Amino acid sequence: MINTSQWIPGEIIIHEQVKDDPSTTYFLNKCQNVPVKYINSSSPKEIVNTSDILKNTNTGMLNSILAGKRVVFIAPAGNVVDVFNIPDDRLVCPHFERLKLSSNGCFYQCDWCYLKLTYRAQFPFITVRVQYDRIKKQLEKRLSQSDTPVIFNSGELADSLSMEHLTGAMQEFITWFGQSKNGYIFLLTKSDNVDDILNLP
Repeated sequence: MINTSQWIPGEIIIHEQVKDDPSTTYFLNKCQNVPVKYINSSSPKEIVNTSDILKNTNTGMLNSILAGKRVVFIAPAGNVVDVFNIPDDRLVCPHFERLKLSSNGCFYQCDWCYLKLTYRAQFPFITVRVQYDRIKKQLEKRLSQSDTPVIFNSGELADSLSMEHLTGAMQEFITWFGQSKNGYIFLLTKSDNVDDILNLP
């Protein structure tokens, strides 16, 4: 059993573009003595080649998956607000708004989770998005286009709260959504990592 509130990665790789971002600094302050590397690219291949953990893992799929759960890539915001949309009549609920603050799974090792293999061949590491001000502007743009409430799923590609003790993301965004007139955030989690959000307004 992993103690969620004490977990830290084995290695952190940071995009040069966000090395001075307040959320990057927050993350690093929570991860003292963890090896950190900087890269001027978001290319998965270059991230793997930069990582001491990932580039030396060639002993089968399971070991690669477990190695990837120890590596965090801190990335620019990019397009983190979108709609999950698959044109397939077999799917019951494919159309929903997403807020992708983290992606590529989490550090849990749940055998039944579809994220265990989803995208792992292309992105064998956990990605954390920073530049929260830019993300809020994306949310504002989407909400300005709707006269009805919009709910954003933050847990489709990762656990919404597993790394809250390292990112502080939900402390930031729950408060922001609390002041929004028509925006809501939907959290999906397997963790009990809620101490930092219980007393938010």
